[in-house]
Amino acid sequence: MLPVDDYRGLLAKVDEWYRSVKERHPAQVPCAKGCRDCCIGLFDVSLADRDLLREGMAAADPTVRQDIEDRAAQLMRKLRELSPDLGDTLDGWSTEDVDDLCDAAGDVECPVLGREGECRLYAHRPLTCRMSGVPVVDLSGKPVFPEGCAKCTLKPADAPRLDCDRLSRQERKILKARYPHRSGVTLFITQAVSAEEGPSRR
Repeated sequence: MLPVDDYRGLLAKVDEWYRSVKERHPAQVPCAKGCRDCCIGLFDVSLADRDLLREGMAAADPTVRQDIEDRAAQLMRKLRELSPDLGDTLDGWSTEDVDDLCDAAGDVECPVLGREGECRLYAHRPLTCRMSGVPVVDLSGKPVFPEGCAKCTLKPADAPRLDCDRLSRQERKILKARYPHRSGVTLFITQAVSAEEGPSRR
């Protein structure tokens, strides 16, 4: 059982599962450094992921950090043109509002990506990034995310199982312990690594 605030421990378990997927099906899961297919588009993450990303930003080479902040600022300007009341998080936004903004923004590139398609905050990447690219199937055999990326040929029936219910429960406990009054708040990765602040939406 994980300690109540051990978010890194939770991520380590997901990483272990992902390694098992690649090791059992190397031909079907060609995920490798520089592959950027899963890094296109807007993704909302938790406040725990935000803190993890900002920890990575603080430890990054200053030149890398500045480039990520500059690219995030450029993308934030685009997003605020589409939605002027976009603030520092998605607090108060409905799922439909978020989906509409994602659709309007289109295939934007994550500002954390480097020139070679590498994740420059790889050790500090969010939970959703660690589960992307392959089918996610729970212990009962039910596909949670039935498809991986375009390069992944692994079928859900062959994918190693993941205890998704337990993972979700542990994540909720960690978020509630760390952010008692904001545990359900999410934000885009771009917001998490941006040095800018914007208006709050109520």
